[in-house]
Amino acid sequence: MTVFSADGNIIVAKPNNSLTPKGLAWLFISIAIITMTIALGVTLSGAWLVLPFAGFEVLAFAYALHHVYLHYGDFERVTLVGNEVVVEKHSYKNSEKFTFQRYWAKVSLRNSTDGTCSIFIGSHGKEVEFGTRYMDNDQRITVARQLKQQLKIV
Repeated sequence: MTVFSADGNIIVAKPNNSLTPKGLAWLFISIAIITMTIALGVTLSGAWLVLPFAGFEVLAFAYALHHVYLHYGDFERVTLVGNEVVVEKHSYKNSEKFTFQRYWAKVSLRNSTDGTCSIFIGSHGKEVEFGTRYMDNDQRITVARQLKQQLKIV
């Protein structure tokens, strides 16, 4: 999901989180109760080996939801402030910030062999890729055009 500010000076790319952390907890509790209820019923009818596999299934589901929860606040942001272009990347436990002079900053859109395109922002031989994880090709093209247009305005 990509969010543009009203004046076009901030572009944020972040994942589309369809569930809140509270919703993730409710989903896990619901699935765990249903799975364990069925597993206990089947175990009581004689198939005792189902219970450990159901437990592993619930643990795997908990691990997956925990991973989603940890990356809930991930984002990439480009901010045009005065004479600077600031690119920020935030992922669980990792934050990076790149600053370029607006006058020298260039935006390029490159196609890869698998048919996807990538946005690169940089100057003086230093580049950073933007929007690879949270945007599709159409959104990348739109963002690249907007960035190029905004960089011309000083």
